[in-house]
Amino acid sequence: MTSLGSKEAQAQTATENPAAIEKARQERIQWWRDGRFGLFIHWGLYSIPAGTWKDKVYKTGYSEWIMFEEKIPVKEYSALAQKFNPTSFNADAWVAVAKAAGMKYIVLTAKHHDGFSLFDSKLTDYDTVEATPFKRDIVGELAAACRKAGIRFGCYYSVDRDWYRQTGPGNRLKQTNTWDYPQSSKEDYDRYFKEFAKPQVEELLTRYQPDLLWFDDIDMKTHEQAESLYQSIRKLRPSCIINSRIRTFTMPEKFPPPQCDYLSSGDNQIFKKAPDFEWENPGSMNTSFGFNQHDENWVEPGQIIRRLVDTASMNGNYLLNVGPTADGVIPAPCVERLAEVGKWMDTNGEAIQGTMPMDVPELNPTNNARILRKGKTVYVICLKRPTQEWKVGKFAGLDIQSVRLTGSDTAATWSMKDDVLRLAPPPEKSGAHAWVYRIDVR
Repeated sequence: MTSLGSKEAQAQTATENPAAIEKARQERIQWWRDGRFGLFIHWGLYSIPAGTWKDKVYKTGYSEWIMFEEKIPVKEYSALAQKFNPTSFNADAWVAVAKAAGMKYIVLTAKHHDGFSLFDSKLTDYDTVEATPFKRDIVGELAAACRKAGIRFGCYYSVDRDWYRQTGPGNRLKQTNTWDYPQSSKEDYDRYFKEFAKPQVEELLTRYQPDLLWFDDIDMKTHEQAESLYQSIRKLRPSCIINSRIRTFTMPEKFPPPQCDYLSSGDNQIFKKAPDFEWENPGSMNTSFGFNQHDENWVEPGQIIRRLVDTASMNGNYLLNVGPTADGVIPAPCVERLAEVGKWMDTNGEAIQGTMPMDVPELNPTNNARILRKGKTVYVICLKRPTQEWKVGKFAGLDIQSVRLTGSDTAATWSMKDDVLRLAPPPEKSGAHAWVYRIDVR
């Protein structure tokens, strides 16, 4: 872990000039960029209705939005807290699932749009400790489990949307609670931000020391409010990294974007062209992020791996979500798929984590190859299994020492002519989903 002294120095240098700001950002984000793969967890009161409200059944869509979709009154929705008693919740078990999948960090919804907090907040009784029979601090338990297992811990926090509280009529998206608070105004949002939202973020920082804060902004904050939140984070925990939705959910107008360390793309969005800035794809395993008992549209392991490879090959991270049940259990289809992904990562993770994209001229599209590099090692990842010798692309100046498939000590057949690398196909029984050639150079 970084020493307190170096954190203070990092905060100090970040105020000096653009070069110092970028240097501090690069130091903060290094662990995240190397990790490439993280677990998102959407869990809260919405896990109880799980896609059903009275006689309305949602077979697809975001179940964590059910309060907004059904315009459920605060009094009625908040009564779910008395039913929240997830006795099967085990933070160590959740972390074990992530670690077995090859994930390097976890981000939990400390407070989602419904306004309910999964930690022991001093600012409200509407949390898991005061309002539920469970009476446990979920954020605290998961943070401790992550650190014990060597996994980085992050908190999702909904600053702009809070359907439990008065936050005004909303912006052009109108995603605030106007059915309970039709007279709420912009002044209510300003009060909410100053007296509750920002102090709660500060509470998370001081009590749980997250390595990452994940926001989900919809442009309700002013620039001054966003800047005050950013500066507070930098003061309280200089090493904490922040996603771009602290300010906006759209593509920033200028680069590098202010007030953040990396871009969040749209949900399940892989950019067609890599942005000139670190980024992350927040993905779901079905159509919902929160648990939906009716949603069986699961993404298969091979597709998860292809998305991870595609994202990493464009200098991005893949933050893949699970939505635990009301009992606190990660659904079996999620666990099974992540275990399969973990088997692939055990063999091939070295080609994903700690690597950077490599530009190869005349890259052959035949086998959907993606090229990454780490020091003196080049990885050629084929998303389609080659069935015969194939031209990869031009590797001018590449002095190859050896070529093999990851997970194998047997040399692979290769040749180079006019700077064009040719590789023999992998054996038929050589894994599944994506095939990785490890090329060591002098």
